Amino acid sequence: MNFNENLKKLRDELVLCNADAILVSMNNFFGNFDSECSGIAEISGFTGSNGKAVVSKGRAILSVDGRYTKQAIKQTDSTIWEIKTYPEFDTKTLVCEILSPKQILAVGAFSITYTSYLSLLEAAQKSGFSVKVLEKFPLFEPVKSSKFIYLIDNDIETRIARLQDTLSEGEVALLTDSAVIGWTFGVRCEPNADKCVLPNCIAIVPHSNKPMLFSDLVLKDQCNAFEFFNIAQFEDVIKRLPKSEFVLDYSRTSLYFPEVLRRNGFSVQSSKTNYCMFEAIKNRTEIKNMKIACEKASLAFIKTLAFAENAASTSEIEVAKFFENELKKYDDFVSLSFNSISAFDRNTAIVHYNPLTHGNTKMDTDGLFLFDAGVHFNTATTDMTRTIHRGSPDYMAKKIYTSVLKSIILFSSLKFPDRSKAYLIDAIARVFIWNEGYDYHFGTGHGVGSFANVHEHPIISSNSDEKIMENMVMTVEPGIYSDDFGIRLENMLLTRAANTPGFIEFETLNFIPFSRKLIVVEMLSDVERNWLNEYHKKIFDKFANRLTEDEVTLNWLKENTKEL
Repeated sequence: MNFNENLKKLRDELVLCNADAILVSMNNFFGNFDSECSGIAEISGFTGSNGKAVVSKGRAILSVDGRYTKQAIKQTDSTIWEIKTYPEFDTKTLVCEILSPKQILAVGAFSITYTSYLSLLEAAQKSGFSVKVLEKFPLFEPVKSSKFIYLIDNDIETRIARLQDTLSEGEVALLTDSAVIGWTFGVRCEPNADKCVLPNCIAIVPHSNKPMLFSDLVLKDQCNAFEFFNIAQFEDVIKRLPKSEFVLDYSRTSLYFPEVLRRNGFSVQSSKTNYCMFEAIKNRTEIKNMKIACEKASLAFIKTLAFAENAASTSEIEVAKFFENELKKYDDFVSLSFNSISAFDRNTAIVHYNPLTHGNTKMDTDGLFLFDAGVHFNTATTDMTRTIHRGSPDYMAKKIYTSVLKSIILFSSLKFPDRSKAYLIDAIARVFIWNEGYDYHFGTGHGVGSFANVHEHPIISSNSDEKIMENMVMTVEPGIYSDDFGIRLENMLLTRAANTPGFIEFETLNFIPFSRKLIVVEMLSDVERNWLNEYHKKIFDKFANRLTEDEVTLNWLKENTKEL
């Protein structure tokens, strides 16, 4: 792909729309856009999942969060692109960096959230530039998906009613989050893909009338619980609705939809309800299915790590394929939940490394190997990470690994008041990493969907005030990174009631050993060592009898579950 030619075409559009700069985001529906085309990827080569770019006639700036800084530098042309780091360079700061007073910023109505747009207007008033909204897609049109939608259960009315109960008479909820829509309407899309939730979709849920689902896909199954429309009909449909007040999540809704609602006579207000939290609380069936899925994925993970550590010569892609082939032995396997992060040696320093886009590295020497992978089974989704070492690690690697391991153990052992804010427990996961003089520039964890998005709410980060409640499934994934290496560990956890009334605790759902050769036992307290020994005993008891004919994996399991 000729990124520079695409960048030139985008700059030509600046002239046509009489603007001095243009804001380009990752996608057009903020998490449920089905095309590989992100806008940023086509003009820069950066393939990460989070970023904002501002392009003027003379400058091009890309802001990414800490997970992607190294990747962005590696994938873009340094003579053209300036790489900045979020949150220091948020959308408003990024624009002010490149625009002068009295200049014009162009933004695509589908390419900016309503929250960011309002923030830009405030910045424009202070700095003296103006904002011009483009209703067409700048440069790249979205590609229509070849998938179709199908129903996965019959409990749709109950979930719709739960959402309607949050609305006052005359209020209408506009849903734009793919996970919320998939949960509310009980729908998923085919064929197999890393995102089984609906792409290019929105929904309208009135207080009492039948809801409406909009998508550019074909609905395979008929359902009397809601009406279904092509997303291109959105404006025509709302023109026929009685005038009412729409409530929506400004931070998850592209500018286009509130603009269309207002010009058709509707009022728009920010929703007081975080609908994303509805699917975050799992029911009994979902929890049961999550546990089954985690056990299956854990066994495939163990076999993969044993292969990666013992193979005389392999490659990052071969290891990733080995994992996927193990999963295909299960009848309920649907797909990977994201492209596996299979990173060897220096590649471990790139947080979201992908051998398919970064280049496949041969694994025939000593070195760290980081494997982060997830699975969609037809009832549940998983996400887990381990770092191991081929050969003999040095003391520095062992010390850093043990610090990350201590963070996992501390977080997993927590008991805390029900409905505690996420930022409080995020800090606890960083204690041992801070003690070593490191930090990781992203969240500690995230919710995991039930055969849905692998990244859902709650978000466990330093700026998340979401409440942690019973029956949520989430990850904990601390890490330490340098220019030369990265070490990350990740478990899936379920929140459950603790013995102390009003408190909750975690149950670890996956069963994958930590690397014995990377642990400095003297750094562990008695409590930490006991936690680890109990965890490893559970793993050995669960899987040893299933591996009697797989000598390589069984020996690897025995070595890494030895009592400390």
